[in-house]
Amino acid sequence: MLVRLTYASRALNGVSSQLIREILEASQRNNPRKGLTGILCCNADIFLQVLEGPRAAVNELYNFLADDQRHKGLTVLDYEEISVRRYANWSMGWAGAKQANRELFLKYSCSDRFDPFSMSAAQISGMLQELEASISPLTTPVIS
Repeated sequence: MLVRLTYASRALNGVSSQLIREILEASQRNNPRKGLTGILCCNADIFLQVLEGPRAAVNELYNFLADDQRHKGLTVLDYEEISVRRYANWSMGWAGAKQANRELFLKYSCSDRFDPFSMSAAQISGMLQELEASISPLTTPVIS
């Protein structure tokens, strides 16, 4: 059985390009052998991540992430059984919450600031679908 887990958290010491690079490299190294795929979106202090894969593997990774001292306040925003992966091509894709995306944030939320904590699962899904065009499996992040 496949599941999709969407969660958000707050970075303890901010989000840097180096931190994103480390997360993406570890994800791309470890996720394929566990059957995991997904996407990471962030700004200067908020992470939004979607994990897809076998239920046991997704739950195990989430529990591991909950102990990660680089972030706090992990909040599950959506958890669902799925029949098809949305991010099958990415062991972990990345989409930065750049200034250019402010209109997109306003379209799906109450403000032009990236704040997945204030969005519904449907709003997050719609926003991420529109961001997919800019997603790269491993790029130099632009944080704003």
